[in-house]
Amino acid sequence: MLRSKGKKLVFVTNNSTKSRRQYANKFQSLGISVTEDEIFSSSFAAAMFLKVKNFPKDKKVYVIGGEGILEELELVGYTGLGGQEDGKKTGQWKTNCLFEHDKMVGAVVVGLDPYVNYYKLQ
Repeated sequence: MLRSKGKKLVFVTNNSTKSRRQYANKFQSLGISVTEDEIFSSSFAAAMFLKVKNFPKDKKVYVIGGEGILEELELVGYTGLGGQEDGKKTGQWKTNCLFEHDKMVGAVVVGLDPYVNYYKLQ
């Protein structure tokens, strides 16, 4: 109805758990025709922020969040790691122990993560 009146639609969400593709599929399943270009999510915003700031493509991005962030990062050429796969990992808590980190990680993106744990925060 709005499109037939010449209105441009934009769907905006601060939920980072899904990518624009996943949101478009969700809308389609509800009978709403939406393109990825009409969706603006926080996962997309995070990926575009890194791109606009010329974050180096050879650096990795650690994600505390869901698949939506990882997918949007990949779409603009970044290697994301973490996400839900780190949800079942545990850190080794020893006195005077230093944690090893991937030295190629140059940024951390944090979104909604139902599996957040101490391992991810170390």
